[in-house]
Amino acid sequence: MKTLYIYALICALIFSSFQGIFASGGFGGGGVAGQALRGKEREKFNLGKAIYNAEVALDAKKEDLVKSQKNRLEYLQGSLPNSEKGRVNLEDLAGKLSEEQISALEFFISIRFNVKLEDKKD
Repeated sequence: MKTLYIYALICALIFSSFQGIFASGGFGGGGVAGQALRGKEREKFNLGKAIYNAEVALDAKKEDLVKSQKNRLEYLQGSLPNSEKGRVNLEDLAGKLSEEQISALEFFISIRFNVKLEDKKD
């Protein structure tokens, strides 16, 4: 009987070590979960990703853009998962982004972190 318990324990340990390999549903690499982007969308996503990861040289701060961009960036910052909030400070980008860049950043975050963007009603 003792041998049977040891055998069962060994099988359970082996099974649990392989479980991660065969698990379904995981999506590694921080890519675009379940979405295939093409053309302009892919370019926009990649630009937003580069801005998010501070891989793009930004313009000097333009004071006339700070207020409008700060509101948009505060919303994005607040929408990030807690693990990301400490890693990036999007509000620091206020006034430094062109409309194309901030739009790309919003697009990237909306897809990467499944964030619902506010409708822009003027």
